[in-house]
Order: sequence, then C-alpha cells, then structure tokens
Amino acid sequence: MVWGGVWGALALFLPILFHPFGLGSHLMPMFLPLLIAGCTLHLRASLILSVSIPFISSLFTGMPPLYPPMAILMILELSAMNLWLFWAYRKKRWNIYFALIVAFIIQRGVRVVFILAAQKVIHLPGSWLLIPALLWGLPGVVIQTALIPWILPKIKEQLTSVPLFRLAPLSDKSDPSEINT
Repeated sequence: MVWGGVWGALALFLPILFHPFGLGSHLMPMFLPLLIAGCTLHLRASLILSVSIPFISSLFTGMPPLYPPMAILMILELSAMNLWLFWAYRKKRWNIYFALIVAFIIQRGVRVVFILAAQKVIHLPGSWLLIPALLWGLPGVVIQTALIPWILPKIKEQLTSVPLFRLAPLSDKSDPSEINT
C-alpha cells in the first residue's frame, strides 16, 4: 500500500511539472510512475492506480481533460499496459525492454480503437486523427523505455535491504502473511 501511494503521488505530481511548459502530452509523465507500479506492485494495486489517478488528476488539475475524453483514454491505455506488464514482466519474467515496447504498442492499439469508436459517436471526419495519435508522445515512449529498465533494479536493490518495504513477490502463490507492502 505504501508503494502504491508513492507511485500514485508521483503520477499526480509529475504532470504538474511538465504541463506548464507544454510537455505533458509529449513526455507522458503520468505513465512513468504508473508503469513502474505495474512492474513492482500486485496487479490489483496497479489497476486501481491506473483507473483512479487519471480521474483524480482530471478532477483537481483538469489534466487529462474529461472532455475531450482523454482521461478515459488514459485509463484504458494504462490499464491495458499494466495488465500486459504484470503478465509479461512479473509472471513470465520476460525482458523488461521487450515488455515495455509491447506495452507501448498495446497503448497505441487502444488509442486507435478508441479514436475509431469516438469518430462514430461524435462524428469526426475521416481517419486523419490516427497519424498524429500514433506519433504523439513518442519522445515519452523513448524516455520511459530507457528510464524504467534503469530504475527498476535500483528500486529492487534499495527495497531488498529494508525488509519492511519489500516489493510484492513475483508469484501470486506466495504466502500473503510474508508481504509487508
């Protein structure tokens, strides 16, 4: 629970630093701590953060906006990415670079489906929105794909030295009484 609070607080705070400079949608700062949560927390905790943080941020800061429904889109993207990261990185123990690259491909897929569905509902012209939607945020994808694999071992190294704050085990079959997070 403590680490969920840390990742949630960072996910709320980081966008506030980037949006005044117009960099929020380019660098996707909310994604960084929420994807780290997906790599370090139990699935339930990371999904709770994926659903609640964009909504809370939208209510208090207006970022991401509820209309156009960017907050809903981010909830869907982050949930899909964290489901994938939990399965690929935590359960299957696949390489973090591969897991992240596929997670961002999944994110773009969710975005395309969302835009195509939104076009039918709010009658947007053509599919011209798909190209910018796929390109938007690529600097953030590159930065996060570089940062997360560098950050995760440092987090795990620090946390293993303090037994009270261990990360959730990689297997769901462990004894819940052994988990202190």
